[in-house]
Amino acid sequence: MQAGYFNAAWHDIKNSPGWFGKLLVLGLVSLVPIFGWIVVAGYLYGWARDIAWGVHAPLPAHVFGNEDGRLYSRGFFVLVISFVCSLIPWAVELVGSILTGGSFGIWSGWGYHSGFLSFPLGLASGLVGMVFFALSIAAYLFTAFFTWVGSMRMSIYGRLSAGFQFGKIWSMLRHDFAGMLRILGMAVLMAIATTVVVTILIVVVVFLCMAIGFAVTGGNLNINSSRFDAAIVGMVFGVGGVAIALSLLAGFASMVVAVFFTAMITRALGYWTQQFNVPAWRGQDDPMPFELAGAAGGSGGGGQPPYQQPPMR
Repeated sequence: MQAGYFNAAWHDIKNSPGWFGKLLVLGLVSLVPIFGWIVVAGYLYGWARDIAWGVHAPLPAHVFGNEDGRLYSRGFFVLVISFVCSLIPWAVELVGSILTGGSFGIWSGWGYHSGFLSFPLGLASGLVGMVFFALSIAAYLFTAFFTWVGSMRMSIYGRLSAGFQFGKIWSMLRHDFAGMLRILGMAVLMAIATTVVVTILIVVVVFLCMAIGFAVTGGNLNINSSRFDAAIVGMVFGVGGVAIALSLLAGFASMVVAVFFTAMITRALGYWTQQFNVPAWRGQDDPMPFELAGAAGGSGGGGQPPYQQPPMR
């Protein structure tokens, strides 16, 4: 993709009719626990599936349109894949904490009380902790890759099992690992930008609440005054409603930013998957075209795949 994943994804989003309104609706829907993100994931990965097939269409007109009948199942499967994959880095961290805070901690404490071995055991605990810290970072990165590619495969085949074919996922990653790193870099930069935006929103809310509080009390909070408690109570009641409203607004804005972030990533994943000639894919267990080409030295897998259908519009 010559224009780059970021530029292509942004171009597709901003050229979609009513794109900002759709992001607002998705941000509002995402506030609903679990179900909201099922809808968001189903909607966005369906759009990513379009471009993976080579269908260059704008954002779907209706968030709940469910044109292909798989909006909710697709979104639910994305959440399942994300949850299962997230258990891997969690398990690595758990083992690391047990080793460094459990076994080594007990033996180090015993060595301390007995007057020897405290230093070597403490050093070993620190080294093990560093190793597992590095393993945790690697686990988080590869978990993200497998979650992304697995979700794309699931979206294309419409089956949860396709998202857990780790051998197929690894083959795709090895074929273009550099491209996946580009998407990761885009995700990291956008995560930093999102953090900055959310932080600014929090600062603005706090500042406005303080300004309103001073306006309500006239800026006079004399702690030596006999009416100091009354002034504090008055400020709390005066600011409370505004603070709640501003906090809700800031929370909603944060969710809209998160949805935009997700839309950019999923669209980029669709472009990344497009290179694998999705229309030529057959069954989820069959070799992909690039695997056939590598094995036979020629192009493989022509014709319409029997186990999947192009996006319905």
